[in-house]
Amino acid sequence: MALVNASNSTKREISQFFNSLSGLVKNLEGRYTTVDLRNETCVTGKIVKVDGNMNIEFEDAIFYDMRGNSKPLANFFVSERNIRYVHIPKSSDALTLLKGQLESMSRKKEKKTRKFKQVRAEKRQKETLSEHYSKS
Repeated sequence: MALVNASNSTKREISQFFNSLSGLVKNLEGRYTTVDLRNETCVTGKIVKVDGNMNIEFEDAIFYDMRGNSKPLANFFVSERNIRYVHIPKSSDALTLLKGQLESMSRKKEKKTRKFKQVRAEKRQKETLSEHYSKS
């Protein structure tokens, strides 16, 4: 599973992963799949990188033109604008991939550990408030 790394992704890209299906394609990183392009061609290969806009980088790609001729390529880049369909491998379930990607991207709240000074200050504040309200 490809996790979104906050140091490599901008806030806008992370937002795109949450609010579009590019998160689903992001989860296909490291797997072989086929992408149909708008001009009736397609590319099959291993997805190396997907960004928030769904630009896809392939390696070990095979490009098929409209006539069915194939051309092997070491690397291939597909712009988001040219993508028509992304085939999800039969071994993968789209819903499971999407849930896994969203869970991996969601930020988990860290448990706050309070320092001794903070605990002492809160304790004194409570004592002061209780003294003030008990006098009134």
